[in-house]
Amino acid sequence: MLKVVQIQFSSKSAGSSALRLQSGFNNSESVKSQIISLFGDGENYSGVSYLNNWSRLKAAINNKIARRIYKYDQSKYGLYSYPLIGTDISKLKIVQEADAIYIHWVQMGFFDFKSFSKLFQLKKKIFVVMHDMWFLTGGCHYAVDCVSYEDSCERCPIFPNNSKIASSQHRVKGELIANYGNNLQFITPSLWLKDLGHKSSLLKNQSIHFIPNFFSSPHFRRGNRIDARQLLSIEISKKVICFGAVNISSIYKGWKFLKEAFSYLHQYYTNDEVEVIIFGNGDLEEFEASINFKIHYLGYLENEDRISLAYRCSDVFVIPSILDNQPTTIVESMHCGVPVVGFNLCGIPEMIDHKKSGYIAEAYNSLDLADGIRYCLDHQLDVSLKEEYLPKSVLSAHLNLLN
Repeated sequence: MLKVVQIQFSSKSAGSSALRLQSGFNNSESVKSQIISLFGDGENYSGVSYLNNWSRLKAAINNKIARRIYKYDQSKYGLYSYPLIGTDISKLKIVQEADAIYIHWVQMGFFDFKSFSKLFQLKKKIFVVMHDMWFLTGGCHYAVDCVSYEDSCERCPIFPNNSKIASSQHRVKGELIANYGNNLQFITPSLWLKDLGHKSSLLKNQSIHFIPNFFSSPHFRRGNRIDARQLLSIEISKKVICFGAVNISSIYKGWKFLKEAFSYLHQYYTNDEVEVIIFGNGDLEEFEASINFKIHYLGYLENEDRISLAYRCSDVFVIPSILDNQPTTIVESMHCGVPVVGFNLCGIPEMIDHKKSGYIAEAYNSLDLADGIRYCLDHQLDVSLKEEYLPKSVLSAHLNLLN
């Protein structure tokens, strides 16, 4: 039996992909997986080891120093990470005994470049799972409209007055890959990011494998819509639009486009015809000021039963993201039989069969986003996941890679 160690910053949000993959591995009878995490979410997960308080303190120090040194407009450029302090986990027993190592999201003070180097020196099979663009840039997690990562990141728009910030990190990453690239393979859950990786100067000569995130949950399933709506006091005759994200105000999530789409929808539906479900971290006053339809704001949901309830109440799920790798919300929604509307951007169009399981709107076009919502509300679609996103397909791809 192969021993796999997965390394992940936290079990929250993107960290759930490691937890889900672990459940797939451990049910396969050929792989035994364990996870090393810096932070937890208050739950006790089997097979997850958490680092000590000293490691978490170092992460806090790293993040405090980084905020002071690397000042930039996060509302415009999103997250930028330059690791200064980290934790070396290469000597941990489960790492030493592992046959293969999966490195997931390990920024924000978990790993520094020494941490990567020490792990790479073990000369084990190492798979870097790219949940965003950080591994192929000078530090930004999404490059927005910048393509400097295709060269050396010397023209970084985030730091126009100090281009060496991004270019120096880009150079260090290049040195690590030059020294240990033969031991490394990269996994991306979207063909979009795989293509960007091959265009980048850092990863253009590396092995990059497209494998969607593993998703298997008994909570996300088709269910009785009448029963679901009774729980949220929604009439069965209403047309229900759903939207959700961990952080709705993030530059990546495209909230401004959805606001504009709702203004168009008022031309076609009365306030009595449509209701809106929103979940995630956001500003209720902002939602009420932007949407004239009745709103059911559920806040941030950690419980999968509650999230799946929101989907099962809905006629359509909208994801107006402008930067997203392989959104889990699309998989969750389709598991519940709900069509999805999203822009023709990033990994989103790969997941949707246009006018079959949802609607792919023209990039950045709020009017077409509204037309997509109308299409899904006015047509009965046969929603199903594409074969490559099914749990058995994803697990098979990982097992083939490991073997």
